[in-house]
Amino acid sequence: MNQVPGPHLTPDDIDRWLDGTLPAGPAGHLESCQTCLELVRAEREIAELISALPLMAPSAGFADRVMQSVQVPDPFAIRSLGAARRRLFATRRSLAVAASLALLLLGSMAGSIVWTLSHQDTLAGIGSWLLAQGGQAAWLALRGVATNLIEQPWYAAAKGVVTQPGRLAIASAVASLAYVGGLLALRRLLALPTQQVAHAGI
Repeated sequence: MNQVPGPHLTPDDIDRWLDGTLPAGPAGHLESCQTCLELVRAEREIAELISALPLMAPSAGFADRVMQSVQVPDPFAIRSLGAARRRLFATRRSLAVAASLALLLLGSMAGSIVWTLSHQDTLAGIGSWLLAQGGQAAWLALRGVATNLIEQPWYAAAKGVVTQPGRLAIASAVASLAYVGGLLALRRLLALPTQQVAHAGI
């Protein structure tokens, strides 16, 4: 069995062979390798069949005719009342459905108004009950917050600061200084640089 010299041709080598730009070394491989020779012959046959196909091109004015038949809806456009009216009165069924919906809406509104006028005492009682329940819930929430605050370990120290005017004044001064310092630091951070940074124009 004879040893085939060199590696088999790659797809790029076959393309170069079809173009006539394959170097002599890989081209010599085809003289001793039946597999690669059959492969390049099949590729050449396919390329010839493809080149023999007729070129397809659209007729003149094809793009204009296509764009005339395309209707792109505007997603932000509001439909006119005229178009809605035409669709509403297009068929008897759509007209009957619209009339039924309008009658149902008007009937429910009228029933709601009549019931409200005839049950004012009931509505007033419900409002009073809801107001009382809301006030009670708010009071319980306030008591819970106050109880939780009193049980905190730092509450006694804070209470001592508040009850003594001297400590309260010192704490207020420290808080004010910290606030002013924070404002000055923030202003310095947000200020534009006065000197040009090196390589900034690159």
